[in-house]
Order: sequence, then C-alpha cells, then structure tokens
Amino acid sequence: MNQHDSGGSAYFGKADLTNCEREQIHIPGRIQHFGALIALTSDRMVQHASANIETVFGIPANEIIGRPLTGLVSRRLLHDLLGALQMLERPDSVERLFNRRLSDEDDDGPLFDITVHRSDTALIMELEAVTADAPSDLVGFVRPMIERVTAAESIPELCRLAARQIKALTGYDRVMVYRFDADYNGEVIAEALNADLEPFLGLNYPASDIPKQARALYQRNLLRVIGDVNDPGIDVIPTLNPNDEPLDLSMSTTRAVSPIHLEYLRNMGVQGSMSVSIIKGGKLWGLFACHSRTPLVPSYPVRTASELFAHLFSYLLERKENEAERAAFISGQILHDRIMVQLAIDTSVHQNFGMIAEAARDVIQFDGAVGWIEGEFQSIGTTPSEEEFRTLVPFLNTATSSRVYATDNLAGKLKGAEAFADRAAGLLALPVSRDPRDYIVFFRSEVARTVTWAGDPDKPVTIGEYGERLTPRKSFEAWQQALSGFCEPWTKDQVRAAESLRVTLMEVVLRLADNNLRERARASE
Repeated sequence: MNQHDSGGSAYFGKADLTNCEREQIHIPGRIQHFGALIALTSDRMVQHASANIETVFGIPANEIIGRPLTGLVSRRLLHDLLGALQMLERPDSVERLFNRRLSDEDDDGPLFDITVHRSDTALIMELEAVTADAPSDLVGFVRPMIERVTAAESIPELCRLAARQIKALTGYDRVMVYRFDADYNGEVIAEALNADLEPFLGLNYPASDIPKQARALYQRNLLRVIGDVNDPGIDVIPTLNPNDEPLDLSMSTTRAVSPIHLEYLRNMGVQGSMSVSIIKGGKLWGLFACHSRTPLVPSYPVRTASELFAHLFSYLLERKENEAERAAFISGQILHDRIMVQLAIDTSVHQNFGMIAEAARDVIQFDGAVGWIEGEFQSIGTTPSEEEFRTLVPFLNTATSSRVYATDNLAGKLKGAEAFADRAAGLLALPVSRDPRDYIVFFRSEVARTVTWAGDPDKPVTIGEYGERLTPRKSFEAWQQALSGFCEPWTKDQVRAAESLRVTLMEVVLRLADNNLRERARASE
C-alpha cells in the first residue's frame, strides 16, 4: 500500500538505511507534469516558476522570474486571486478558483483551475488546465454520496460504503480505507475494487511504509495525487531563492514524488494513485487510498469533491464512535445500578467479589478474575495462582491509580509473565483504592493470533549504484506472522465499561469508609 509520497530531486540524496525517515519530502525542487506553478513574493513578484510555465503564459520560465503578476493575468483574475489570498486565515489554508481564463481579451482561451496558498513568505499559485469532462456541481456530487453512507449502522459498514462512493466518483481501480493503529501500523479495513484485482482487505502494513514526516504532511495536506509513476517531473526554477532557501511545497497539489515511493508503486503494478486523509479528533485516523493500473489524474473538481466527502465521512465516523461510547456509558450505568442495589450498605468489595465479577461479565468478557483486597487473594475462573499474582502486584502498582490498565500481551510488558501466558496472556486491572493499592483484575487466556502483512514487512537491503540502499519490497503476497503470548484484545467499549465499574467500586469503598467513620464517632460519643 505504502502511501508514503514525497518529491524526487537532489534534496533527497542517497536512499540509505537511515535517511528514509529524513527525506525532505516538502522541498523536492520539482512538480508533476499535470500542472504548472509560480511562487510570488509578498508584493507579487514572480520568485520561482516551473519549467513548463511557458505553456500557460507563453513566456519561458527564466524570463518570467522577477516579473509582476499584474502583467501576467487579467484585472478580473487578479481581483479574484487577491480575494482568495484574504481567505487564507490559517497557515495551511488553500483556496481554489475554478474555470478561470487568464486573459479577459480571449473569450475562447483555455480555462484553468487555480489554487493559491502561502509557503513561508512566498505565495504559491498552481494552475491546471480544465478538462472537458470536469464536473462543476460539487454539492450535487457529494450530497448523494453522503446520503448513501449515512444509512450505515456500524463503522465497518460505513467504511465499506465510503470506499464504494470514492471509487464511483474518481474512477480508480481500487479504493481502500486504510486505518492506523496506535503505533501507525496500517490495516485495510474496507475495500472497493475491480473484479479482476486481488483483494487487499485485511492486509497489514508496517509503520515504516509511511514515515513520520509523510504522516505529518498527510495531516496538513489532506489530498495527494500521483498522476503517473513514470513522470520524470518538472524542475522549479530557480532551485533556491535569494536567501539560499528551497521552495517549501508542503501544501502543493503538484508536488513531485519520492523515487522510493514510485518504485514501490511500480512493484505493485500501480501507475497512478490518490490518497485522501481521514482526520478524526484533530489526528490522522487513516486514509482513503486509491490505485489505478494506468496513469490517472482526476479533475480538480473531482478531487475537491473527494476531499469534501472525506471531511463529512470523518464527521460520520466520529458520530458512530460517539454512539458506541454512549452505549458503553449506558451499559456502565446499568452495571453500576445493579451492583449498588445488590450490595448491602455495610459490606465491602472483598465480601462481594464473586457477585461483582459475575455482574461485570455481561459487559466485559473474561476467562478469570482476581480480587486483591488488603493483601488477600480471591479468584474465579482461569487465573494466575496466588504466588504468580503476587509477582504481578508491583508491576500493577507502577501504573496510574486513577484509571484502568489494559494489555493484551502481558509477557511483552513483564518479564516472567510468559510462564502463565496460557492462563493470563492479557489483563484488565481496576484499581479500587489508592493506599494500599487494591485491585479487581480480569484475565484472558492466550489465543492463537496471526497478522497478515502485505509481503515481508522488513524492507530488504540491496547493493545498488550508491552502495547499501533501502529498496521497496517487490512481493506483496500475503505474509503471515504468528504471534504468541497474546489474548483477544480488549475493546474500547470494554475498557470504558471497566472504567465505569472502577468508579462504582470506588464509590463502594468510600461509602464503607464513611460508615466506619460514623460508627467510630457514635462509639466515641
């Protein structure tokens, strides 16, 4: 999958084992063939231009440098451009103008879609020739797409429907919903593809496929298109400004592509690609990743519609997750009421451990549970022995006392825990007092687990023209990795329910403490 994209020029340098994470992908020094670019100073003098700018203005790139924008575009277009610049309120804002002519004198002249954004002190203007079949009614495109996905009853169904809508809109051969985990490994959780393609659904990709700096750009620049993997690119002239600084193309639509990523795509049989970021809660949740077996550049209105759809999809995704949180909250409230009703006013968590554990089973599935109250051990189901559990207590004490702690791989956190992984591969611990630390701990037994990667996730080192260099893998056949010492992962809903139960049990502890204080006060009187 590898949606790591960047530019290709002398700024990338040698692709060795250490510089994949250090590629300066925001300053490639060139653009892709489907657009043209000029960069302006704050007083609108041309500072940089792409080598193909003559096809737009009829003036060679080296002759357009230093000229004012006023002599290149009509007054009407200049007015619209200045208005667009006034709308750039945030550092990463991009404004778009559709179907514009450069000259008022030529009513039959070519039409361009234009984007403007700020880059440090420069103003970047990118132009793409309008294609004959480009749609103009973006709302008309996006509205029915949103109506179709709104009917989804679950997040998996929402993602499946969204992939189909993006595919129908853009014409790509394959569209995937690619979700990041906490470590930025990726998984294809939904897919829409042509019938003759091999599915990638369920495949996992290592975090190294999308280096940190590429993920940072995905969070800033939400849509990225690679028109043709064999595009040699077009130089930006001059390479450096008068302050010896290269042009930052972080927010550029036409920014050129990393040679490593292009090689990766060619190895996959992909000739064109597009990615649209899915941002949830201000963070990069995943991508719509689109692949084509032939070069493809969707029109700018189609790409804009895709980006708008991704924004609305993110809203629906967050709403679905909020609904799940609400359901988990209600389950927690029901559990709270059930426990509080069954507890006598003068009884403790220790005395009611069995009842509490069985009540929790309705919302938190587990194989065994341990109560560790005032140094006394109680258990039900499949758990570590008392002696084994005592070795766990110091480890649990290092976690915070103000929330639950969950892991599906205890042996990976605590040396020696592998000895009882068959009975306690993972745990969900609820601290129910602070001093001393008392716990209710739910355990899950080890289960066989395999992760299916898209090829061997370790990138091989080969000897090439520049010595050792990092080479994208050439095989993408499913490559399974067997994992031991893991239990079935605890879901977010189960962790939320456990947190609600923890609060309930803290309430029980405090209630009992208050009763004891009142009894001592009466005895003293």
